[in-house]
Amino acid sequence: MAASAIFDRISGLAVLLLGIGAVWHGLSLEVAFAADPVGPKAFPIIAGLILVVCGASIALGPTAMAWEVGDYGRILLVALSSLAYPFILPPLGFVPATAVLGFLCALAFKGRPIPALVGSVAMAVVIFVLIDLGLGLGLPRGPLGL
Repeated sequence: MAASAIFDRISGLAVLLLGIGAVWHGLSLEVAFAADPVGPKAFPIIAGLILVVCGASIALGPTAMAWEVGDYGRILLVALSSLAYPFILPPLGFVPATAVLGFLCALAFKGRPIPALVGSVAMAVVIFVLIDLGLGLGLPRGPLGL
C-alpha cells in the first residue's frame, strides 16, 4: 500500500470517528417535548451519518489516485470559493451565493460552463425551496429577496 493510500485510510477513519461522535452527540441532546421537529437534534445526526458514510467510503475505497497536472489549482479554486461563501452569503442572498459556489466548483471539476451555470442555479433554487419554504427555516435573502 502506498503512503498516500495509508493517509487515505487514516483520514477516512478520522472522518468516520468524527461522524460517529456527531451522531452520538445528536442522540444525547435533551430537547423539550414541544421543540421544533427539525430542532437541534436532527442536524448533528444527519451531518454525522453523512460523515460516517463518507469516512467509510474513503477508508474502504480503492487505493490512492494519481494526481494530474493542474489539480492543485482546482483544489485551490474549491477551497477559496468555499472560504468566500460565508462572506458573500449575507449581501447576495442564498440563491445567488450558492449558485456562484456551485458554478465555481463545477468548473473546478472540469464542467462545461453553460451546463454548470444552469445546474448551479437549479441546485440553489431547489435547496432554497426545500429549506426555506419547505422546512420554514429562514435563509438569507439578499437584495433580490432570494
